[in-house]
Amino acid sequence: MKALLLVDDDRVADIARFYLRPLGFEAIRYRSPVKAIDNLDEIAPDAVVVSARDYPRHWKIVTSVIRAERGKEDCVIVLLKGEYFPFEEAAKAASLGVNGVVRDALDDRREQAQFQRLLKRYVVVDEARVAERVTPEPWDRLDFMFAHPRSLAPVAGKLETVSASGFSFAPDSHALVSDLEAGSAIEDCSLRAGDRIISLSCRIARADRVLALTITAMGEEDRRYFEAYLASCPEREMQALLGR
Repeated sequence: MKALLLVDDDRVADIARFYLRPLGFEAIRYRSPVKAIDNLDEIAPDAVVVSARDYPRHWKIVTSVIRAERGKEDCVIVLLKGEYFPFEEAAKAASLGVNGVVRDALDDRREQAQFQRLLKRYVVVDEARVAERVTPEPWDRLDFMFAHPRSLAPVAGKLETVSASGFSFAPDSHALVSDLEAGSAIEDCSLRAGDRIISLSCRIARADRVLALTITAMGEEDRRYFEAYLASCPEREMQALLGR
């Protein structure tokens, strides 16, 4: 697969290339938007990563040219934004068919994850999606609680990271779980993902201030819903950006 990088900043371009490589992309970089447009047919990119900071006007032209021929499922367009990205620009990105917007601080772990997750949402990549971890954001309705396996006391807390195979979970009260050890089975768990409450079972993989939990049982329909919900994080971020 080919990814067109339209980024002027060397450091941002190098980091983007680094995180595109394990997904199976060959990165082709341009600094000139005009040359990039001229060579679109020859490159036939599966993804385009364009910097709104470096090209505040040209990213709209590039996006329009691509979308005139190819839809969002055929060519993923990721817009890299700077610190200041007004509502009007976000609305324009949505109307033109940009797949998602990510901060260009790709040396930040959270932005790296969002960047790769956005590409995985639309393109079949080499990595297994089940290994992907999501850090819940305010626009993600992701909550978790469980009943202590012996006392049956409810244990609430905060999800630190989430994947289709497990969670990192920080209990509100460590005293409630201080007697739990790695390997302990937790049969009565509840996960909120969007508008759905999912019943599941877990096992403790690591017992610490933050528990590492592996999912051991979940209904097949719930699992498909949960994986789809994690995959749709970029859309929820775009909606939040637009204030919807």
